[in-house]
Amino acid sequence: MSRMPFLIRIARLTYGRMLQAKGKVSLRNECGADLKKGPYLYLINHVGIMDPVMISAVLPQHVRWVAGAYLFKNWFLKLVIGKWCTAIPKQQGRRDLSMIRNIHSAFKNGDNVGLFPEGTRTWDGEMMPVKYVSLAKFVKRYKVPVLVVHLEGGYAHHPRWADFERKGKVVVNVKYLLTSEEIESAPVDELSDTLRDYMHFSNDEWKQTVDYSYVCDKRAEGLQRLLYMCPKCRSLDTMRTAGNKITCSSCGAITVLDDMDNLTSIETPFTTLKDWHTWESSEICKLEGFPKEDGVLLQTGDANNDGELQTISTKISVQLRNDVLYVDCGDDCQGKNHYELPMSNISSLVLNAKQTMELFCDDVLYRIRLLPEANALKYQEYFIFKIKSARNVGGDK
Repeated sequence: MSRMPFLIRIARLTYGRMLQAKGKVSLRNECGADLKKGPYLYLINHVGIMDPVMISAVLPQHVRWVAGAYLFKNWFLKLVIGKWCTAIPKQQGRRDLSMIRNIHSAFKNGDNVGLFPEGTRTWDGEMMPVKYVSLAKFVKRYKVPVLVVHLEGGYAHHPRWADFERKGKVVVNVKYLLTSEEIESAPVDELSDTLRDYMHFSNDEWKQTVDYSYVCDKRAEGLQRLLYMCPKCRSLDTMRTAGNKITCSSCGAITVLDDMDNLTSIETPFTTLKDWHTWESSEICKLEGFPKEDGVLLQTGDANNDGELQTISTKISVQLRNDVLYVDCGDDCQGKNHYELPMSNISSLVLNAKQTMELFCDDVLYRIRLLPEANALKYQEYFIFKIKSARNVGGDK
């Protein structure tokens, strides 16, 4: 059975007990699985950077979490989450054979493994896209029981875009158990559909079934990181937030985010964050580029090297024009002062913490960080909806 590292034991006895004592996090074992057995593969919807901490605080056994490889670029984080917490690194947006080998080794040693199949945190409370056929093949590879967990209230407690947490409860609900026999006997397509049904979670749907109480007097602040286009005047990066209001600095349209996290306005047409976000993501690919904006970090590294990245500059400007991402460095530049990254040469573009884009262009890893109040999401969605879609890569459900 999965051995619990000393650091995790200390954290569970201190921070974990505090979370449970204050009622912030609780465990519900809806499927009735014996959580002390295993090893299990945990599949969880991803809402925030604290997800592994909250889940580990209430589960009886240690879980080895699959975490973004960017975290392991920092020597201190690599020591803490890699060596002391036994996390498994995963390069986001790319196939990672070393992760597959490490997970196989973990199961062989009797360890539980925790995976967020979305690969990134939700922006609007809806699950991010998952390649369920690939996930079904992944599950079949290991032949261990699968536990599907829903983080209920995780998004409501602290949305990815938000500046502040809300007061409210998070329930770690172990919803479904897929036995080894069920996994082995099910065809890939059938298992894919089962995983899709079991994993589905929507904050908008869930909140209709509970007493939705997540209190914050600044609940809309930070929404400019999600809402990058005004639905009234179609201006880009003009949304300003204060208290529970979102205001367009171009046309003055005002929208209110109420206590149920619904939108109300006489000037904008959407009633949910999902609807607004779905609309703007369909419009972003129609643009020819974005205005120039400031950033605070450019780093580069070898795509196949696990070492730390080289910091090129902490004063940069970024502009997307004619499907090329231009990055200019300030007077502290430690390398080239001008970079041109054609979108057509970018193999993946993911978003990490602090408005940071991490992308691979011509087999070079680039990390570009914008200002804290900026919107990095528009770059990723432009890439996904215009560039990546044009390649007609697919066939997975």
